[in-house]
Formats: sequence, C-alpha cells, structure tokens
Amino acid sequence: MTESYAQNPALQSDATQNQINLNYDAAEDRILIRATEGEKEYRAWWTRRLALRIHKLFGEHDFPTENNASHLQPEQQQSLGDMEKHGAVQQADFSTPFKDDASHYPLGEEGILVQRIDIKTEGKLVRIIMLPSDGEGMTLALPPGQRYSFEHMLQRVMTAAEWIAQTPVDTAGTPQPLLAH
Repeated sequence: MTESYAQNPALQSDATQNQINLNYDAAEDRILIRATEGEKEYRAWWTRRLALRIHKLFGEHDFPTENNASHLQPEQQQSLGDMEKHGAVQQADFSTPFKDDASHYPLGEEGILVQRIDIKTEGKLVRIIMLPSDGEGMTLALPPGQRYSFEHMLQRVMTAAEWIAQTPVDTAGTPQPLLAH
C-alpha cells in the first residue's frame, strides 16, 4: 500500500515555489518526506515512533498563528487557530502531482533516516529540522498556512498507514483526540 499527499509550499522562506510530499511505504513501514527546492530534492524517512511523537507535538504545542491575537483568551486563540487551519487546508493545493524531475539529491537518492527533530519558531515561521544520526539533515521552513497543510498531510498519511484513527468529531463539531494504533 502506498499513500501519498503533496502540497506546494516553499522549502525555505526565500526559495522559489516548491513542493512537499508525504508518502507511506508499507514495505518500510515508514513515511518518506520529499521536499523540492529548484532542481534539488531532499528526502527524509520518519519511523512510526517519530511520526507519532511529532503528531502529538503538533496537537499539544501552541505554534504561531497567521493573525497575532495576544489579547484573546487561550480558548479563543485555539478557536482562531482552528479556523485558520481549516481555511489553510481548504485553500492548499493538494491536487498538483509531485514533480519527479529533480536532478540533484543533496542527501542522496535514498534520503536520510531521521533520528532527531528539532522544531523552532522564528516569528510566525516554524522550522522543522530533521537530523540523521550522522551527517547533514534537512529543514522545512513553514509559515502558518503551510504548517497547517503539512499537519493535515501527516494526519492523512498516518491514518492511511493505520498508525492513528481518523479524527472523530463530537456533536458540536469539535475534533476529538486521535488514538494511536
């Protein structure tokens, strides 16, 4: 089984328009993250353990939103973030196929097995720094809208891999916590 989702964010904030693709590989039981920057393609593998940890972090951490609303109460900020996420996912381009035309693979064609992830915020930008046990890693620099799309793709791939259950919604339309399998 292969499950793949792609979006078109910038790999770095100053880069030309690029793509990110998340693909579940059943034979490896891992998620392959592919990100392009011009004619370069970066590849990184996430294990189930790592993906579950990052998925949980996305759900628990208060990352910057597009609209800074520091005057709001925490539950109001959460609602604003949920509305922004919904809007960003609705506007994201998930239909453009991922371009397989890279001519250079800075981390090798097989990519790296990510052992550690550091997540840093700089203003509204979230940097996901993926590091192998040894050598060079890769960084995704995502503004809020693209981070929401990345989270959405990660959730869909993990659901397709049967690593988490689909997000249940209560009668008020509020998403409930996801369960790991």
